[in-house]
Amino acid sequence: MNSFVDTLLCRKHDDESSGDELFDKDAVNLSHVGEAVHDVLGRHHNRSHHSQWNVTSGKIIGSVHDTPRKVWDTAANPEKDNDDWFPEKLANIISRTEAWCDIMSLGPPDGKFLTAFQGALQTLAERSKTAAKPIVVRMLFGNIAGMPVNCGGVIKALTKDLPTDAKLHIWVGAWRKGFSWNHAKIIAVDGVYLHTGGHNLWDAHYLAENPVHDLSFELEGRVARDGHRFANQQWQFIESKQTTCIGCVVDAMPDYLPLVLRTRVTVSEWPKDGVPDFPPQFTKSYIANTLHQSRLADKSTDVPLISIGRQGSLVFRSRPSDDAILAMINSSQRSFVWSSKIWAPCAFPVPKRHCQV
Repeated sequence: MNSFVDTLLCRKHDDESSGDELFDKDAVNLSHVGEAVHDVLGRHHNRSHHSQWNVTSGKIIGSVHDTPRKVWDTAANPEKDNDDWFPEKLANIISRTEAWCDIMSLGPPDGKFLTAFQGALQTLAERSKTAAKPIVVRMLFGNIAGMPVNCGGVIKALTKDLPTDAKLHIWVGAWRKGFSWNHAKIIAVDGVYLHTGGHNLWDAHYLAENPVHDLSFELEGRVARDGHRFANQQWQFIESKQTTCIGCVVDAMPDYLPLVLRTRVTVSEWPKDGVPDFPPQFTKSYIANTLHQSRLADKSTDVPLISIGRQGSLVFRSRPSDDAILAMINSSQRSFVWSSKIWAPCAFPVPKRHCQV
Protein backbone atom coordinates (compact mmCIF):
# COMPACT_ATOMS: atom_id res chain seq x y z
CA MET A 1 0.00 0.00 0.00
CA ASN A 2 2.78 2.43 0.88
CA SER A 3 4.52 1.73 -2.45
CA PHE A 4 1.26 2.44 -4.35
CA VAL A 5 0.73 5.75 -2.55
CA ASP A 6 4.37 6.75 -3.06
CA THR A 7 4.11 6.02 -6.79
CA LEU A 8 0.80 7.88 -7.07
CA LEU A 9 2.19 10.96 -5.34
CA CYS A 10 5.63 10.66 -6.95
CA ARG A 11 7.03 10.76 -3.46
CA LYS A 12 10.70 10.20 -2.71
CA HIS A 13 11.79 9.54 0.87
CA ASP A 14 15.26 10.49 2.04
CA ASP A 15 15.43 7.55 4.45
CA GLU A 16 15.03 4.93 1.71
CA SER A 17 18.08 2.90 0.78
CA SER A 18 19.83 4.07 -2.38
CA GLY A 19 20.13 0.44 -3.47
CA ASP A 20 23.91 0.49 -3.20
CA GLU A 21 25.43 -1.87 -0.67
CA LEU A 22 27.39 -0.10 2.05
CA PHE A 23 30.35 -1.67 3.82
CA ASP A 24 31.37 0.01 7.08
CA LYS A 25 35.18 0.13 7.25
CA ASP A 26 35.02 -0.89 10.93
CA ALA A 27 33.04 -4.07 10.18
CA VAL A 28 35.96 -6.42 10.84
CA ASN A 29 36.28 -9.19 13.39
CA LEU A 30 32.52 -9.33 13.79
CA SER A 31 30.82 -12.48 15.05
CA HIS A 32 28.51 -14.38 12.69
CA VAL A 33 25.64 -12.49 14.35
CA GLY A 34 27.33 -9.14 13.79
CA GLU A 35 28.07 -10.00 10.18
CA ALA A 36 24.42 -10.87 9.58
CA VAL A 37 23.29 -7.56 11.09
CA HIS A 38 25.86 -5.53 9.15
CA ASP A 39 24.85 -7.24 5.91
CA VAL A 40 21.18 -6.31 6.36
CA LEU A 41 21.91 -2.75 7.44
CA GLY A 42 24.42 -2.17 4.65
CA ARG A 43 22.00 -3.39 1.97
CA HIS A 44 18.73 -1.92 3.21
CA HIS A 45 19.58 1.07 5.40
CA ASN A 46 22.63 2.75 3.94
CA ARG A 47 21.06 6.23 4.11
CA SER A 48 20.64 5.97 7.88
CA HIS A 49 24.29 5.05 8.45
CA HIS A 50 25.76 7.22 11.25
CA SER A 51 22.30 8.50 12.23
CA GLN A 52 20.45 5.31 13.19
CA TRP A 53 23.21 2.70 13.03
CA ASN A 54 26.97 2.42 12.95
CA VAL A 55 29.75 -0.13 13.36
CA THR A 56 32.05 1.11 16.09
CA SER A 57 33.95 -0.15 19.13
CA GLY A 58 34.22 0.15 22.88
CA LYS A 59 34.28 -1.79 26.09
CA ILE A 60 31.61 -2.74 28.62
CA ILE A 61 32.38 -1.36 32.07
CA GLY A 62 31.67 -3.62 35.03
CA SER A 63 28.56 -5.77 35.31
CA VAL A 64 25.02 -5.09 34.16
CA HIS A 65 23.21 -2.44 36.22
CA ASP A 66 20.11 -4.26 37.42
CA THR A 67 17.52 -2.96 39.87
CA PRO A 68 16.32 -3.98 42.34
CA ARG A 69 19.44 -5.80 43.46
CA LYS A 70 19.76 -8.73 45.88
CA VAL A 71 16.06 -9.65 45.86
CA TRP A 72 15.88 -12.81 43.79
CA ASP A 73 16.04 -15.16 46.75
CA THR A 74 13.24 -13.50 48.72
CA ALA A 75 9.61 -12.45 48.24
CA ALA A 76 10.04 -9.46 50.55
CA ASN A 77 10.35 -5.89 49.36
CA PRO A 78 13.89 -4.54 48.99
CA GLU A 79 15.26 -2.78 52.03
CA LYS A 80 14.98 0.98 52.21
CA ASP A 81 17.63 2.70 50.07
CA ASN A 82 18.45 -0.65 48.44
CA ASP A 83 19.03 0.90 45.01
CA ASP A 84 20.11 4.43 45.85
CA TRP A 85 23.41 3.50 44.21
CA PHE A 86 21.73 3.73 40.80
CA PRO A 87 20.89 7.47 40.60
CA GLU A 88 24.28 8.11 42.19
CA LYS A 89 25.92 6.10 39.40
CA LEU A 90 24.13 8.11 36.71
CA ALA A 91 25.16 11.35 38.42
CA ASN A 92 28.76 10.13 38.54
CA ILE A 93 28.77 9.63 34.76
CA ILE A 94 27.24 13.07 34.15
CA SER A 95 29.80 14.64 36.52
CA ARG A 96 32.65 13.52 34.26
CA THR A 97 31.58 15.97 31.54
CA GLU A 98 34.24 18.39 30.37
CA ALA A 99 32.53 19.66 27.20
CA TRP A 100 29.30 17.88 26.18
CA CYS A 101 26.64 15.74 27.84
CA ASP A 102 23.47 14.31 26.28
CA ILE A 103 20.74 12.89 28.53
CA MET A 104 17.68 11.17 27.04
CA SER A 105 14.80 9.44 28.81
CA LEU A 106 11.06 8.94 28.58
CA GLY A 107 10.40 11.46 31.35
CA PRO A 108 12.40 13.92 33.47
CA PRO A 109 14.09 12.89 36.74
CA ASP A 110 12.24 13.12 40.04
CA GLY A 111 12.90 12.30 43.70
CA LYS A 112 16.40 10.95 44.31
CA PHE A 113 17.15 11.02 40.58
CA LEU A 114 16.46 14.76 40.53
CA THR A 115 18.62 15.31 43.61
CA ALA A 116 21.48 13.32 42.07
CA PHE A 117 21.26 15.23 38.78
CA GLN A 118 21.24 18.56 40.64
CA GLY A 119 24.47 17.56 42.35
CA ALA A 120 26.05 16.55 39.04
CA LEU A 121 25.16 19.89 37.48
CA GLN A 122 26.72 21.65 40.46
CA THR A 123 29.96 19.83 39.69
CA LEU A 124 29.79 20.86 36.04
CA ALA A 125 29.02 24.46 36.96
CA GLU A 126 32.16 24.68 39.07
CA ARG A 127 34.29 23.00 36.39
CA SER A 128 32.91 25.31 33.71
CA LYS A 129 34.32 28.41 35.41
CA THR A 130 37.81 27.46 34.21
CA ALA A 131 36.73 25.88 30.91
CA ALA A 132 37.83 27.37 27.60
CA LYS A 133 34.28 27.23 26.25
CA PRO A 134 30.83 26.57 27.74
CA ILE A 135 29.91 23.05 28.81
CA VAL A 136 26.84 21.91 26.86
CA VAL A 137 24.12 19.77 28.48
CA ARG A 138 21.15 18.65 26.38
CA MET A 139 18.28 16.82 28.10
CA LEU A 140 15.58 15.30 25.93
CA PHE A 141 12.31 13.65 26.98
CA GLY A 142 9.11 12.28 25.47
CA ASN A 143 6.05 14.50 25.25
CA ILE A 144 3.59 11.67 25.84
CA ALA A 145 0.06 12.42 24.61
CA GLY A 146 -1.91 13.95 27.49
CA MET A 147 1.23 14.14 29.67
CA PRO A 148 3.26 17.12 28.37
CA VAL A 149 6.67 17.74 29.90
CA ASN A 150 6.93 21.05 31.71
CA CYS A 151 10.39 21.87 30.34
CA GLY A 152 10.43 25.25 32.09
CA GLY A 153 9.62 23.64 35.41
CA VAL A 154 12.21 20.90 34.94
CA ILE A 155 15.01 23.30 34.10
CA LYS A 156 14.04 25.55 37.02
CA ALA A 157 14.28 22.61 39.42
CA LEU A 158 17.60 21.41 37.99
CA THR A 159 19.29 24.82 38.09
CA LYS A 160 17.81 26.42 41.21
CA ASP A 161 21.13 26.48 43.10
CA LEU A 162 23.57 26.85 40.22
CA PRO A 163 25.99 29.81 40.33
CA THR A 164 25.12 32.55 37.86
CA ASP A 165 28.75 32.93 36.74
CA ALA A 166 29.00 29.36 35.45
CA LYS A 167 29.86 28.76 31.78
CA LEU A 168 27.27 26.02 31.63
CA HIS A 169 24.58 25.95 28.92
CA ILE A 170 21.60 23.66 29.56
CA TRP A 171 18.65 22.82 27.33
CA VAL A 172 15.62 20.71 28.28
CA GLY A 173 13.41 19.62 25.40
CA ALA A 174 10.54 17.23 24.67
CA TRP A 175 8.71 16.17 21.53
CA ARG A 176 5.80 14.15 20.18
CA LYS A 177 4.77 13.39 16.61
CA GLY A 178 1.49 11.52 16.52
CA PHE A 179 1.91 8.52 18.79
CA SER A 180 5.69 8.66 18.60
CA TRP A 181 7.99 10.31 21.13
CA ASN A 182 11.44 9.84 22.61
CA HIS A 183 11.79 6.57 24.50
CA ALA A 184 15.57 6.25 24.41
CA LYS A 185 17.48 6.06 27.70
CA ILE A 186 20.95 7.44 27.02
CA ILE A 187 23.63 9.35 28.88
CA ALA A 188 26.54 10.21 26.57
CA VAL A 189 29.52 12.22 27.82
CA ASP A 190 32.27 13.76 25.70
CA GLY A 191 32.03 11.02 23.09
CA VAL A 192 33.72 8.61 25.51
CA TYR A 193 31.27 7.50 28.21
CA LEU A 194 27.87 5.96 27.52
CA HIS A 195 25.09 4.60 29.71
CA THR A 196 22.04 3.02 28.08
CA GLY A 197 19.35 0.42 28.68
CA GLY A 198 15.81 0.37 30.00
CA HIS A 199 15.79 2.44 33.21
CA ASN A 200 13.59 5.50 33.52
CA LEU A 201 14.40 8.27 36.00
CA TRP A 202 11.42 7.80 38.31
CA ASP A 203 11.90 7.41 42.05
CA ALA A 204 8.54 5.79 42.85
CA HIS A 205 8.91 3.16 40.13
CA TYR A 206 12.50 2.11 40.81
CA LEU A 207 13.51 3.09 44.34
CA ALA A 208 10.38 2.70 46.45
CA GLU A 209 8.05 -0.18 47.40
CA ASN A 210 7.37 -2.90 44.78
CA PRO A 211 9.99 -1.53 42.34
CA VAL A 212 10.12 -2.30 38.65
CA HIS A 213 12.92 -4.62 37.53
CA ASP A 214 15.07 -3.10 34.80
CA LEU A 215 18.50 -3.38 33.21
CA SER A 216 21.08 -0.91 31.90
CA PHE A 217 24.80 -0.99 31.30
CA GLU A 218 27.79 1.31 30.96
CA LEU A 219 30.23 1.47 28.05
CA GLU A 220 33.36 3.39 27.23
CA GLY A 221 34.79 4.13 23.80
CA ARG A 222 33.92 5.51 20.39
CA VAL A 223 30.42 4.03 20.67
CA ALA A 224 29.50 6.99 22.90
CA ARG A 225 29.67 9.34 19.91
CA ASP A 226 26.72 7.54 18.38
CA GLY A 227 24.63 8.44 21.43
CA HIS A 228 25.29 12.13 20.73
CA ARG A 229 24.51 11.72 17.03
CA PHE A 230 21.25 9.92 17.81
CA ALA A 231 20.18 12.90 19.92
CA ASN A 232 21.10 15.33 17.12
CA GLN A 233 18.26 14.17 14.88
CA GLN A 234 15.62 14.67 17.58
CA TRP A 235 16.93 18.14 18.44
CA GLN A 236 16.79 19.03 14.75
CA PHE A 237 13.13 18.01 14.72
CA ILE A 238 12.34 20.16 17.77
CA GLU A 239 13.95 23.21 16.21
CA SER A 240 12.27 22.67 12.83
CA LYS A 241 8.82 22.51 14.44
CA GLN A 242 9.12 25.26 17.04
CA THR A 243 10.33 27.79 14.46
CA THR A 244 7.08 27.43 12.47
CA CYS A 245 4.10 29.76 12.97
CA ILE A 246 2.21 27.15 14.99
CA GLY A 247 5.35 26.35 16.94
CA CYS A 248 5.78 30.00 17.94
CA VAL A 249 2.17 30.13 19.17
CA VAL A 250 2.60 26.92 21.18
CA ASP A 251 5.88 28.25 22.60
CA ALA A 252 3.98 31.18 24.11
CA MET A 253 1.72 28.78 26.03
CA PRO A 254 2.66 27.02 29.29
CA ASP A 255 4.63 23.82 28.67
CA TYR A 256 2.42 21.88 31.08
CA LEU A 257 -0.79 22.75 29.20
CA PRO A 258 -2.19 19.70 27.29
CA LEU A 259 -2.94 20.55 23.67
CA VAL A 260 -4.83 18.63 21.00
CA LEU A 261 -2.06 18.74 18.44
CA ARG A 262 -0.58 15.91 16.41
CA THR A 263 2.89 17.35 16.91
CA ARG A 264 4.07 19.05 20.10
CA VAL A 265 7.59 20.25 20.85
CA THR A 266 8.84 22.25 23.83
CA VAL A 267 12.25 23.50 24.87
CA SER A 268 13.69 25.66 27.66
CA GLU A 269 17.22 26.91 28.17
CA TRP A 270 19.50 28.08 30.99
CA PRO A 271 20.64 30.72 31.56
CA LYS A 272 17.91 32.69 29.85
CA ASP A 273 20.18 35.55 28.81
CA GLY A 274 22.89 34.97 26.25
CA VAL A 275 21.98 31.36 25.36
CA PRO A 276 20.29 30.49 22.04
CA ASP A 277 16.77 29.09 22.08
CA PHE A 278 18.06 25.79 20.67
CA PRO A 279 21.22 23.82 21.44
CA PRO A 280 24.02 23.31 18.93
CA GLN A 281 24.47 20.05 17.06
CA PHE A 282 27.08 17.69 18.43
CA THR A 283 30.34 17.51 16.50
CA LYS A 284 33.59 15.74 17.31
CA SER A 285 35.46 19.04 17.13
CA TYR A 286 33.68 20.35 20.24
CA ILE A 287 35.04 17.53 22.41
CA ALA A 288 38.42 17.12 20.66
CA ASN A 289 40.45 18.83 23.39
CA THR A 290 38.90 17.10 26.41
CA LEU A 291 41.20 15.00 28.55
CA HIS A 292 38.85 12.04 28.17
CA GLN A 293 39.89 11.58 24.52
CA SER A 294 43.14 10.00 25.70
CA ARG A 295 41.12 7.02 26.94
CA LEU A 296 40.31 6.13 23.32
CA ALA A 297 43.95 5.57 22.41
CA ASP A 298 44.22 2.14 24.03
CA LYS A 299 41.99 -0.20 22.04
CA SER A 300 43.52 -3.43 23.34
CA THR A 301 40.39 -4.32 25.32
CA ASP A 302 37.85 -2.87 22.86
CA VAL A 303 35.36 -5.11 21.09
CA PRO A 304 33.45 -4.43 17.84
CA LEU A 305 29.99 -2.98 18.51
CA ILE A 306 27.03 -2.12 16.30
CA SER A 307 24.99 0.79 17.65
CA ILE A 308 21.38 0.86 16.49
CA GLY A 309 18.60 3.34 17.27
CA ARG A 310 14.97 3.86 16.30
CA GLN A 311 13.66 7.33 15.47
CA GLY A 312 9.98 6.38 15.20
CA SER A 313 7.86 8.72 13.09
CA LEU A 314 10.71 11.21 12.65
CA VAL A 315 11.58 9.13 9.58
CA PHE A 316 9.05 7.79 7.11
CA ARG A 317 9.95 4.12 6.86
CA SER A 318 13.53 3.47 7.95
CA ARG A 319 13.52 0.89 10.77
CA PRO A 320 17.08 -0.47 10.91
CA SER A 321 16.65 -1.62 14.50
CA ASP A 322 13.70 -3.85 13.56
CA ASP A 323 15.61 -5.48 10.71
CA ALA A 324 18.71 -5.85 12.88
CA ILE A 325 16.76 -7.75 15.55
CA LEU A 326 15.35 -10.10 12.94
CA ALA A 327 18.81 -10.60 11.44
CA MET A 328 20.19 -11.49 14.86
CA ILE A 329 17.45 -14.06 15.47
CA ASN A 330 17.75 -15.56 11.98
CA SER A 331 21.53 -15.89 12.37
CA SER A 332 21.22 -17.99 15.54
CA GLN A 333 22.78 -21.42 15.13
CA ARG A 334 21.66 -23.13 18.36
CA SER A 335 19.48 -20.83 20.49
CA PHE A 336 18.73 -17.22 21.37
CA VAL A 337 17.69 -15.52 24.63
CA TRP A 338 15.22 -12.64 24.60
CA SER A 339 14.64 -10.18 27.45
CA SER A 340 11.95 -7.60 26.76
CA LYS A 341 9.17 -5.70 28.44
CA ILE A 342 6.69 -7.14 25.94
CA TRP A 343 7.10 -9.69 23.18
CA ALA A 344 4.89 -8.32 20.40
CA PRO A 345 3.85 -4.66 20.68
CA CYS A 346 1.42 -3.21 18.18
CA ALA A 347 3.45 -1.43 15.53
CA PHE A 348 2.97 -0.03 12.04
CA PRO A 349 4.58 -0.25 9.58
CA VAL A 350 5.92 -3.76 10.11
CA PRO A 351 9.41 -4.73 8.92
CA LYS A 352 9.71 -5.87 5.31
CA ARG A 353 11.59 -8.98 6.44
CA HIS A 354 10.26 -11.57 8.84
CA CYS A 355 11.71 -14.07 11.25
CA GLN A 356 12.60 -17.49 9.82
CA VAL A 357 12.99 -19.18 13.21
